[in-house]
This record gives sequence, structure tokens and C-alpha cells, in this order.
Amino acid sequence: MKKHCMFCNELIDMKQDEEFDRYSGCMCAPNTYYHLSKEAYSHIQAFSYAKKRQVLPLISAYIRERAEGGERLLLTPSKLEEMLVDPDIPMTTEEKEKRLLQYLYRRTDTAMEPVNLHPLSKSYNLTYSTNLQEFVYILEKLREMELLVREGSILKLTDLGWSEAAAFSGGGKRKLFSVMVGNEEIGLEWSAQLLPGLEQCGYDTRLLLPSMLRKQDSELLEALTDSHYILADLTGAGPEVYFAAGYAAKADIPLTWTVRSDQMDSLLSQSEWIRPIPWEDTEELVQRFQLRR
Repeated sequence: MKKHCMFCNELIDMKQDEEFDRYSGCMCAPNTYYHLSKEAYSHIQAFSYAKKRQVLPLISAYIRERAEGGERLLLTPSKLEEMLVDPDIPMTTEEKEKRLLQYLYRRTDTAMEPVNLHPLSKSYNLTYSTNLQEFVYILEKLREMELLVREGSILKLTDLGWSEAAAFSGGGKRKLFSVMVGNEEIGLEWSAQLLPGLEQCGYDTRLLLPSMLRKQDSELLEALTDSHYILADLTGAGPEVYFAAGYAAKADIPLTWTVRSDQMDSLLSQSEWIRPIPWEDTEELVQRFQLRR
């Protein structure tokens, strides 16, 4: 079913269930999705026109920023109100400039490495801008400050921009830890427990659910090669997890297989290449990776 996203107004795929509608692939959540509760529709519709113009772009940006970090948001009326008063939302032009520098920094390994934001019209929420005009203004300001080079939709951090972004990001690049799961429920549990634990260990995280992996999107697979570490959990996993993990392993990315202990026996006939670590609960896994850090 196709429906317009309430926050960016893109016409995208929407799937319904009893409590939440799932929106996927819009500029709020490129290559992923978010959930919107049934009650949230009337809550948003009750906003005045002026409030909608002000807050809907902020919500779109908030969803995207959290999705970039692997979080899958379940949007309820209370969550929406909580988002709007989050002190981490950038309000000044300077704060929005920092957001873009940090975004480019996370996606590159050196200065002057290109990042393609085509089409720009679907990227202005990266800076919590309310429209494309404001985003272009920020781009031009950073260009004039010699912090980035812009060639159409392709952006590159200069040496100065790289140094500034490193300072904003705590002085060093955080390594990306991608987590692939074969079970949606485990994915939701891990987004609330395992991923925050890994982030406390100093990693950036990305969560890949089976519904995303089944698409076998070439861009998603290429994005896997940006990872420094990958965890592939085989609990209830289908061929999509094995395929994506194999793709990453071919790129020589360190790969750890795991499986919930009650399913260990069913994997005994697997290849010698696949030797999963059994686990009982999420906390046990967090502690294991803290020790390996």
C-alpha cells in the first residue's frame, strides 16, 4: 500500500498491523523504516498549520538521525512530544552546520573523500533544516568557510573541515559495528539493549533486520563494507542473513556469528566456516564485546 509520509510527504510503501503502521524508504528513513501508532495520526492532525510547518521537518530529521544510528522508532503521541523537547535538537545555524560536518565525517575515512547526497532535495533533513533553501544556505556557508567542497550534490570535507568534525565527534572516528539479525523480535530487543551497550564501548552501530536484508539492495550491501565489525545472529535466520554476512566476509570484515543457545543444536550441521557463539541473554553479549574491546 502507498501512502504519504506525514513528516516529509513522500509517497512511499506503508504496511499496516494492529497497532502500528510501518513506513519505509522515505527521506525520514532511507533504506529502513519507522513505525507510527494509530493514535499518532489524530495527534498530528490536531497541530495547527503553523505548528506543522515548524515541527514536522524536525521530526523527519530526528527519525533520520536515529535511523542512521540503527534505531527503529515507534512513534506514539507521547514519543512525538518527547522528541520536540529533546535538548539535542539543533536550533541555531551553527549547530546545524556541525550536524552536517559530523554526518560527512562518519561516512568518510579521509579528507576530500566524496559523499554523494543526490538528490539534495531528499537530504535537507540531515541538518534539521525546514526546507531545501535553508540546507543550501548551510552548504554555501560551510563552503565559504573552507570546511567543505561542493560539486553539485557531491560534498567533500576539506582538511580543515575534517579537523573540525573530528573535534565535534570527540577527537576520533568511532568504528562502525553492524548487527544483522534473523529474527525481528530479537532485533527490536537488541535495538534497546545491545546497541546502546556497544555504543558505550565506543562504536557507532547499525541494525539490519531481516525485512531489510531480504530486499538484497545493492546500496545496502555496499554500505555493509563500511563496517569495521559485523555480528550476524542466526537465531531463526533465513538465507538473507547468510548471504549478507558472506558478502561482508568476502570484503575481509571481521565477522562474529551468534545464535541463541536453545537453537544451537539445529546449527551443528553448518559449515566449519560458521561457528556461532551461543548466548542466553542480551546482557551476556554486551559484556562479551566489552571484554573484547
